[in-house]
Amino acid sequence: PNLHTGMLVYARVNSVSDTMDPTLSCQLGPHDGGIPRKDWMTNEGTYGELKGGTATQISLGLARELLDPRNVVLQELSKSIVAFEVCIGVNGWLWIHSTRPEYTILIQNAVKNSQVMTEAQVRGMVKSLVQTVNRQIQDAD
Repeated sequence: PNLHTGMLVYARVNSVSDTMDPTLSCQLGPHDGGIPRKDWMTNEGTYGELKGGTATQISLGLARELLDPRNVVLQELSKSIVAFEVCIGVNGWLWIHSTRPEYTILIQNAVKNSQVMTEAQVRGMVKSLVQTVNRQIQDAD
């Protein structure tokens, strides 16, 4: 992709050096098993510019937890909310894009709160947040 300074990108770090800028890649690497490819010819992955949405910093531990396919908060959110996307960086950055700003805020709050809750508490929190936000959206419309 054609990237410019200031763009928010989801990429794989190829190399880091003390004397040179880091090298990024949008192609799948040797440890990117299970990630869908966009293009079979170029081996381009789901990496690239992140358009729209909101980026927020989270702890490295929470980022690792969110990358687990069995993560409860993301599972519960995916059952409860209309379409949304997240990109989780092992550097502690979380990008969230959803159909409404209210849902983006809900997802951000649910993710951040989940790090200090049990699985049962997370399920209850997500259900409560979704009901509250949906009620507020209905009242506003």
